[in-house]
Amino acid sequence: MIQVIAFALVNGFSLLLGAAFGVYGRLEQRIIAAFMAFGAGVLICALTFGLMDEAFLSGGFDAVIIGFLAGGLIYIGSDYLVHYLGGRKHKRHQFKITTREPSGFMITLGSMLDGVPESIALGITLFAQPNIGLMMLAAIAISNFPEGIASASGLKKAGFRQGKIFTTWIAAGLFITLITIFSYLFLHNLNPNTIGILESLAAGAILAMLAANMMPEAYEEGGFAISTLTVLGFLMAFVVLRL
Repeated sequence: MIQVIAFALVNGFSLLLGAAFGVYGRLEQRIIAAFMAFGAGVLICALTFGLMDEAFLSGGFDAVIIGFLAGGLIYIGSDYLVHYLGGRKHKRHQFKITTREPSGFMITLGSMLDGVPESIALGITLFAQPNIGLMMLAAIAISNFPEGIASASGLKKAGFRQGKIFTTWIAAGLFITLITIFSYLFLHNLNPNTIGILESLAAGAILAMLAANMMPEAYEEGGFAISTLTVLGFLMAFVVLRL
């Protein structure tokens, strides 16, 4: 249980650490994009050979299909709502579907939305596949760090006070920390078919998040080199998993 709490704290702290760099640091946008691209590759490998494999073994094709499609659709619908209500407007990568000014609540909600499927996946992995728990944590931390940097720097440029920025990300970090712990505590008692659905649901939501937000933003900031870093992230994760 101590390991679970430690992993959950690292998960939440990586987002807060990124926010601190976004407010006080001066990392170039290309470096931030490189982190995001590499983390995206690691996450794709982790959800493909970790979550989806385990979901199939636990629940079969029906669990994988139902969960994966449900996770993707739930994230897409929720992300559209966050965009519409102005929760992504502080970012450069923003779909033109709203004229609303960003609010602290909606920005916090958007940050939590991105972290929920990853946190559920981490919690499930820690009891279903402890051997790849560290890989999943590394993938999430690598993606959370630049996400915090990009979002916090965007808020700073939009005129938000430092206190409000940190309040937003402390709330988001605590939330995803608790989601990780609760996922570990309360989901492992479910039957294998339900666990398979939840694993594939988390995988579908993570893939939708990567496609809708993380990868487009990384490519916009980093250009063609981003594709290479994503490939390298996937390859490194695959080699580590097979060692």
